[in-house]
Amino acid sequence: MATPLFDAQSPQFVELLDTCPIVAGATVSKPLLNLPQGKVVIFAMDARQEISEHRAPFVSTVQVLEGRLRFAVGPEEREMGPQDWLLMPSNAPHRLTAIEPTRFLLVLFKGD
Repeated sequence: MATPLFDAQSPQFVELLDTCPIVAGATVSKPLLNLPQGKVVIFAMDARQEISEHRAPFVSTVQVLEGRLRFAVGPEEREMGPQDWLLMPSNAPHRLTAIEPTRFLLVLFKGD
């Protein structure tokens, strides 16, 4: 994984949308923080970009910052937009598709 943009050694005030621009025809991710307890990653997806079904071995959350995406966790599928928040248990199968250019924050909790 790429080097995180920030560390936990000092306060950081950040305009999140400035950390990861939307790239035409692509999905981009940038780690913001990576600690033994968990990590924070920002994603930018152009419209119609997809992330195929996968699983994460950690409890995780997704918060949409801008745009709209269709997010499926197991058999349940929802459209998410700005300020929507999702909590997923560890190992939940999930997939997503950007309906329009979208940026979201992923937080992975590595601890028990």
